[in-house]
Amino acid sequence: MTTSTKQHKGGRPTLPQARRRSKSVTVKFSKIDYETLRIRSRKANRRLAEYIRETALQTEPPAPHTTVDAGVFRNLAGVANNLNQLTKLTHQTSLYRTNYRLNEVLDGVMEIINDYRQEKEKGQTA
Repeated sequence: MTTSTKQHKGGRPTLPQARRRSKSVTVKFSKIDYETLRIRSRKANRRLAEYIRETALQTEPPAPHTTVDAGVFRNLAGVANNLNQLTKLTHQTSLYRTNYRLNEVLDGVMEIINDYRQEKEKGQTA
C-alpha cells in the first residue's frame, strides 16, 4: 500500500470568482411582509434568501411614468379637488343645487379616462 502525498479535502468544489456571492444588500421588512415572504419561500420549497434572490432577479420593474401619465395624474388631482369641493357644497346646501356641477366633474373624469386610453393605444401601436 502506497500512500498518496495529495489528500482529497472533500466538501463542495470552490466556485469561480464571478459566481461567488460576495456582495450583500440589507433590506428591512415589516413583520407582515416578512411572514408573507417566509410563507411564499416555504411554498416554493426554497430558503428565504434563495427565494428573495430569485424573485428579485427574475421580475421586471414596472415601467416609469411618462409625461402623458404625469399630465393625467395632474388632471385627476384637479378633478379630485373639484369633487371634494362639491362634496362640501352638497353638505352645506342640497344635492339638487350641486347636480349640474357634479355632472360637469363626471364629464371631465370621463374625458380624462378616454384621453388616457387613446394615448395608451397610440403608444402600444407605435
